[in-house]
Amino acid sequence: MTDQNREAALQAARDLLAESGLPGLQARAIAGRAGLSVGSIYKLFGDIEALVRTLNRETHREFAAHHSAALAGLDPGETEVMVPLMALARAYIDFVIANERRWAAVLQTSQRRAGPRPADYSQSENALFAIVETVIEGVPGFADPALRARAARAMWASVHGIVTITLPNSRAEDPAADTMSQIELIIGAVIRDAGGAPQS
Repeated sequence: MTDQNREAALQAARDLLAESGLPGLQARAIAGRAGLSVGSIYKLFGDIEALVRTLNRETHREFAAHHSAALAGLDPGETEVMVPLMALARAYIDFVIANERRWAAVLQTSQRRAGPRPADYSQSENALFAIVETVIEGVPGFADPALRARAARAMWASVHGIVTITLPNSRAEDPAADTMSQIELIIGAVIRDAGGAPQS
């Protein structure tokens, strides 16, 4: 019965998150929709923050699967690194558009954290960055794993910033294409800069 209750609470929380974003995730609202008591929500998850992390880990997994599928659809003989990087950028745009409130919950959780987060949550986040790290692993200038990790995060932040600012505010006929062109400028510069750096 506990597993059933947990899934009922999770489904209620998923629905509320999709409808109202993080402000909609109140214990009373979740309990009412799931047919449970408020106390049951806290017994199942500990607190709302833990429930949000559970939902975010689900989003992480779907995000990773979405991006892996974008890479799997490319020509396996492709050698130009910008091709998979731009495919990932487009996948980011598509995922954000389709899952706006869920992805906002992931970002807001990262922004408002206080103290260290649980190890499994950090591992779930790191798995997303690892997708980019794997793509650039063989690129000249990225032999150092620590540099690859920093570069992946820098490119990720750049893509996120451009998508956040340009996509909703673009005056171009095709906002997504406008966004992609800006992303290409930044990602291309990172790759060219790494290629021109002295190798250690």
